[in-house]
Parts: sequence; structure tokens; C-alpha cells
Amino acid sequence: MKLPLAALSFVLLTGCPPPDQGTTPESGSGSGSAAKTAMAGDNAIEVPAYELKGVMFEPGALSRPGMPTTIPKGKPNLDKQRKLYASQKDPVLKQAYGAQLASMLYLEFKTEDGKAKTDAEHEDAKKKWLTEARQVLRDAATAAGEGKVDDLTLRMLGSYELLFDDYAGSEKAWSALVNKDPNGKEAAYNRAWWALSLLWQYKNAEALAVVKDQPLADKQPELAYAMAWARWRTGDEAGAWKALNVAAGAKAWTDQPTHDALERDILVFAGRTNTTFEAALPEVTAFAGKAKPLLYPMLAKLGLSSYGFAGRWAEGVKALEKALETAGDTVPPNDRVVIRYVEADYTVRLDAPVETAKFAKQAIEAIAACGTKCKDQEKQDYVTNIYGIGRLFHLLYATSNDVRYYGPAHDLYELTIPLLMDPARRAEAQKDAAALELTLKNTKVGTGKHDTQAIGVLLARHNQEAQACYETSLAMNPKLGGSVVVTLESDQTGVIKGVATEPKAGLADLSAVAGCIGEHAKTWKLPTRGQPGSTRIKLTYALSAAKK
Repeated sequence: MKLPLAALSFVLLTGCPPPDQGTTPESGSGSGSAAKTAMAGDNAIEVPAYELKGVMFEPGALSRPGMPTTIPKGKPNLDKQRKLYASQKDPVLKQAYGAQLASMLYLEFKTEDGKAKTDAEHEDAKKKWLTEARQVLRDAATAAGEGKVDDLTLRMLGSYELLFDDYAGSEKAWSALVNKDPNGKEAAYNRAWWALSLLWQYKNAEALAVVKDQPLADKQPELAYAMAWARWRTGDEAGAWKALNVAAGAKAWTDQPTHDALERDILVFAGRTNTTFEAALPEVTAFAGKAKPLLYPMLAKLGLSSYGFAGRWAEGVKALEKALETAGDTVPPNDRVVIRYVEADYTVRLDAPVETAKFAKQAIEAIAACGTKCKDQEKQDYVTNIYGIGRLFHLLYATSNDVRYYGPAHDLYELTIPLLMDPARRAEAQKDAAALELTLKNTKVGTGKHDTQAIGVLLARHNQEAQACYETSLAMNPKLGGSVVVTLESDQTGVIKGVATEPKAGLADLSAVAGCIGEHAKTWKLPTRGQPGSTRIKLTYALSAAKK
């Protein structure tokens, strides 16, 4: 069942990068202090280290294969079947009786697990029945000897190992099954589970070797899905996107949890494979469906989650605009507030203050129209956040004398200050607004610098780009961590003229992360400083994987 339009609540849509609470303009900025404190010539800025926690993405749409069962005739009781299995000396018969016993134990587990009401009861049932079943199959395989285990035993054993998240054991079983019959009817299915067992161990190159020469077909969605992840984890972004779309085009994803996991993967890949919004749109539409109640939520998530967490701000704005266009007047009022605010937030990173002010104004209008669909505290939080963007622009203007920020700061103050409900906050905000006008009046031409606080706050908004770079390499090496130092050189116009990294840009591990961050940094824009000279900025990113 697809997510209905009305289910996209205020809370759900705020699953994007959290709203920034804003910064405080420098004290005394209204007296023209930016002009007084600006120093001639070049300056150097060292920003305190940013700590970034990387998310480790794993294939989740396929957790385990279906379990084959073979029930003996007459349905003997378990004790009799156990004795029959234990008495067998012939390895062929032992495997046959073992498969029957494992099937009976599995059915007992399903019966008991169906009555379980807690996680503890589920684990008790699993331990009671499935542990024995897996050991029966392992013993039967050992008795048969390497290369002589029959297909059913291997198929069941591979499935049981996955039930216990024993990926090494699963790898062994599925690989043996494929090697017995590399071109058989079930070979593609078996290869998929072999590759997935490798991927869950982060043996990415080995997983790719298992599937790379196999044809893509929607009749084999498991293989296409495994291929997508193997290609993504080994750097083939275009191949990964193509394979995932083949998998998603199959009609096999009917189970709701599985369908939801596949949707997540589509959103992850759309953002992380550098697929343009224009290229992603047809595939996203094909998966979600063209009906507004189905397509709108997918487009909103694409803009908020996919592009937001990938640090692709311009693509995020495109996706959100398309979401609003698709749903039109049916966009829930609370969703419209979130979308317009996030568009404002994204365009700060794009160095488009006029666009930011436009989206912020639309967010304020959406708050006014939201009525009881938005909680009062939520409304006030977004007003405060938009006021915070105004304060950031104030700070950038007051320190750099980049006049592009004055008008948006003035407009955002004018929009939000009357709506601030807390009297103390409103009084402070009114002082900020007065200070901004004094700065405009007193600041002299040829003054203004790149200020440590202002630049630190501005560049912190690009942290998600750095984190996305890290997460790409983390998918290839789950133990990767450490620090990357990025040094930027900017001229008076705020254009980044040079980027150096430590470690130096390379193809693997932290060198790959450094290179990726460096490429992003070349597109960043600082305020134009009123005073001639250059600015050197040192950024440090402390990278570690987030705990699961």
C-alpha cells in the first residue's frame, strides 16, 4: 500500500536536515563596527573542527529468501523424525531426512512465533526450533562432504544462515549451490543471495564478481537488486542506478515492508549516484505511480531526504518545486510550510539570498494559512528559524559589507519580528533590526572582511556535502574514519580560487573523501568582502561511523 497524500505529516517531512536556529549578529554591528574592525590585506581563518557521523547504508529490501520445506509422508512426530535422522549412515539419506526434520522444526517455529507477542518470545521460539534445524542441516552437509551436498540441503542451509545473520555461512552455502550448476534454472536467484551475503560482509568486489556478467531482467529482481548494490559500492554509479531501476520495475515487491525498503533504496540511489533530477524523475514516477496521492509524497521525500542528505541543494529545490506542482491545491497546509522553509534553507547554501528571502516569505504565508493543521509551537519554531536566517544574513553583511545580504536580512526581520511570540526574544530582535539599519548607515565603502564566526556558520551549512562524501567511501570500507583537512583560498569576490586537502585527493579511503569534499568546495561561495585582499580558510572534518 502506497503512502497516501494526507499521511505526509509535519513531523514526517521534517526528516530532512534539521532547521538551523540561526546565529547572533556581532555585538555593535549597528554602529558600523564592521568598518572599524576590518583589517587591511589578507587574513587567515581556522574554523573549529566539525564532527560528522557517517551513516552506513546496507541493502534492506531483501533480507532473506523464502524457506523451502519438505514434509515426510504420514507426518511423523518430531521425536520419531529425530531418531530416523540420527540413525542414518548413508550421506544421501541423511541429507533427505535432515531436510525433512529441518522443515518440521521450521513449521513448529512458525506456529509458535505466530503466537509471540514480544521480541523476547520471538527470540525464544527462534532459539528453540531454528537453532536445532540449522545444526541438523550443517551436520548433514558435513557428513556428505564438500562437493557432495545436495541442492535442497544447500538451499535450506543458506536460508537458515541468513535467519541468524551468519553471512559467512550463508556465503558458503549459496556459493556451493551456484558452483554446482552455474547456468541452471535457479542460478540467477542463487547468485543474488550469494552476492547479498558478500555485500552484508562488505566484500564488495567479490559480490560484483559474482553478478557483473549476468544479464539484467525484471524477471530476476533479486539479481538486479544485488547487482545495483554491488555496482554502487564499487563506484559504478550509472550501472547501480540502471540495475536498481530494473529491479524496481518488477512486480514482485508486493510485501509492504519490502516495498518500503525498496523505496528507501531508490531515494538513496537517486541522491548518491549523482543522477540528475531530470533523469531520476521518470524512474521515480514509474515506481510511485502517476496519481497525485502517490507521486507527491515520493517527490517530497526526494527533495527533503534524498537530495537533502546528499547535500545536493539545487536538485532538492527542483524536486520540491515539482512536488508542489504535482499536488497543487491538495498539498497539505503543514507540508507546504515545511517545503517552503526547506527551499529557503537550501538556497542559503546556494548563495542566493534573494531566492532565500522569496522562499522564506512563502513559508511565512504558508504558516498564516495553516491554521489548526499546524501546532502553535511548530509555527513559532519555523518563524524563529526564518528569523535566524535573517540574523545570518545580517552577520554576513555587517562583517563583509556584501550588500547582497542587506535587503534579504531587512525583509526577513520585517516578516518575522511581529510574529515572535516571546516578548524578550521579540525585543532582542527589534534591537537587531535597528542595528542592521545603523550598519547600513555607518559602514564605509572599502571596508569589510571575512569574519571567523560568520564564515564558520556559513560553511557549516555545507557539512552535509562532506558527510555524503564520507558515506560514499564508508560503503566501501566500513572501518574508515579519521580527519580530513581542507584549506580554501578565496579572493575579494568570495570565489574559491584554490583548494588543498590533507590527505591529498586520491581514489580510496580518506584520500577519496578528501577529493570529493575538495570538488564540492570549489563550488562554494563566500560573501564579497569590501576590503581588498585574500582569505585562507582551514576546515577540519572529524569523521566516524554512526553507531547502528
